[in-house]
Parts: sequence; C-alpha cells; structure tokens
Amino acid sequence: NTDERLYFTLLTKHTSETMPIVYTPTVGQACQHWSEIYTGIPRGIYISSEDKGQITRILEQWPQKDKVKAIVFTDGERILGLGDLGVNGMGIPIGKLALYTACAGISPDA
Repeated sequence: NTDERLYFTLLTKHTSETMPIVYTPTVGQACQHWSEIYTGIPRGIYISSEDKGQITRILEQWPQKDKVKAIVFTDGERILGLGDLGVNGMGIPIGKLALYTACAGISPDA
C-alpha cells in the first residue's frame, strides 16, 4: 500500500513470476490473516443479507464510484479449499482485480 505504481508495474511486467505471490497460494494465507493485516485502505465493500433492499444506496457511497470498471463478488465460502472465511475472504476479489490489471490491462484505479 505504499507504492501502488511500483507494485502494478512489477506485476504487469513479471506476471508469471509474481502470480503465485499475488494469488494462489499466497492469497489463501492472506485471507486467513486478513483481519490482522488489513490496513484500513478501502479495497472492497462488505454487503450482508441484512442489507437487502439497500445495496444501491451502499454502492453509491463508494468514494470513487465514477472510476469503477470491474467488480468481483465473493460470498467467502470454500475459498481455495480453506472453508468459509466470511469477511476475511476479501483478499480473493482484491487478488483477482490485481490479476485483471496485469493480464487484461484494467487500470488499478478502476
């Protein structure tokens, strides 16, 4: 979280070497410890079944909603064979979006 430009440049230029770090298997370990390593920088939105009927309102509160180009959903269940990680599963969509940046050229600001 200190130099995202360097991170995404490295990821884009060395995708095959960095993929195991950004995604499987490392992302599973990150998810298991998500609540310990979370930095407070917004990387996703948590929506629960209690939010039924309020999802549009919640999405409209995202600070950079005009820049969103891709969305990845997860219910946190059966993540990489680790079981239900609940909110700790946020690392999965974050890792996938990083791969979309590296492999599909989607801007990391999206």
